[in-house]
Amino acid sequence: MKIITIISILTGLLLVGCGQDEITVESKQPEKELSIVEQKNAQEWEDGRIYITEHNYISYQDNNGKPKYYVFKAKEWPREDLTNKSSYDLPRVVFRWDNGAGETDDYYEKKDKVWSVKTDGTDLRLVADEFDGRVRLIRMSPNNRYLALAYANSSGMFKVIKDLKTGDYIELGKSRGHPEFLWAEDSSYLYYVDQWEKWKYDLNTSNIESIDVNFNENSVIYDGKRIAINDVGVAVYEEKSNKLLYSVSVYNDVDSIDLYEFINKSISPTGRFAWGESGRKRFLIDTQKRTFTFEDIKERQRGKYQYFSVIGLNAEYVWHGASTVYKLNDKKEINDNYKFWTLISTGRSATEYSLYNSFANYGIFEK
Repeated sequence: MKIITIISILTGLLLVGCGQDEITVESKQPEKELSIVEQKNAQEWEDGRIYITEHNYISYQDNNGKPKYYVFKAKEWPREDLTNKSSYDLPRVVFRWDNGAGETDDYYEKKDKVWSVKTDGTDLRLVADEFDGRVRLIRMSPNNRYLALAYANSSGMFKVIKDLKTGDYIELGKSRGHPEFLWAEDSSYLYYVDQWEKWKYDLNTSNIESIDVNFNENSVIYDGKRIAINDVGVAVYEEKSNKLLYSVSVYNDVDSIDLYEFINKSISPTGRFAWGESGRKRFLIDTQKRTFTFEDIKERQRGKYQYFSVIGLNAEYVWHGASTVYKLNDKKEINDNYKFWTLISTGRSATEYSLYNSFANYGIFEK
C-alpha cells in the first residue's frame, strides 16, 4: 500500500513536468472589498490628504512634515486612550477646539470639545465631548487619568472631573466666577473654586471640604511644595502644613505697580520657573535660586521672554498658540531656534492650552 502511494505521487509530478494541469484543488478566495477609508486613500488628492476616518483626514505640510488636521465628524476621531502607550512617549498638550464652527450647521460639531496632541504635533485625540458649554479652563491630572474642566453656559459655570478610564463625570459646582484648578502631586485630590470659595475634592473618598489655601490655575504641587504665582511674584508653601516657606517678588516698591502686575502668567511642571507679563515688562522667575530676569516690552519686536504661555520641563521648551514651539537657549531665552506649524485647519479657534504628561522623553518636545 505504501509503494502504491509513492508511485501515485511520482506520476502526478511527472504529469506536471510534462505540461499537464496540476492535480491540486485551488481554493479561490473572493477579493477583499476595500473599506470607505481605503477607497478614499486609493485616490490621488491634490493636497495629499490621508483619510483617518470616513469624513476626517490629515495632510502633511511641505515645509515641516507636520500633520494638519481636518475634522468634520468628531465622533469618528480616535479618543484619548490610557492603554495606548505610544500616545505617552512625549509630553502632551490639552486644549479646546470647535472643530466644526464655520464648516457646518451641525450643533455638535460646532460646539466646544476638549482635545489633546503630542508636543511634536502628532497623535491628535478627542478627550471630552459630553458637555455643552464654552470651555474656560482645562487641567489634566499628573497621572493623566482625570480631566478637570470648567465650562460655561446659560445655567452657570460648571466645574467637573472626567475620569478618562471609566468615562464618568463628577460635578463639583456650577456657580459663576473665575475658575481655578490645582491637582495634587499624586492626583489624589483637586483644589478648585466655586461659589467664590476654595474647595478640596478627595477622589478616594468623594469628600468635599472648604479650605484656606493660596492657589490658582497658575500653580503646581511638586516635591511636597505648592508654588503659586501671585500678582507680582511667586509664593512657595509646604503643601502638607500650608506654611509659607518663602516668596519672590519682582516689584521694587518704587515704580508704579502697574508696571509689574502680571496680566499673563504660566509655570513649569515642577514649579521651578514662573513667567509673568505685565503691560510693560516680562519676567522669568527661578523659584529655586529665588532670582528673576526681565525685559521691557517693545512694540513690533519679539522679546526673549514673550511666548511663555506653556512652559516645558526645566524651561527648555515653550509652546505658544497652535502651534509655535520654541527651544530656549541656555539662558532660558527665545532665539531664532523655533518651529511653527498650523495643526488646526477646520473650526474657528483652538485655545486654553495646558501641558500634561510633561516628564515624558525627559520633557523634550520632539524626538
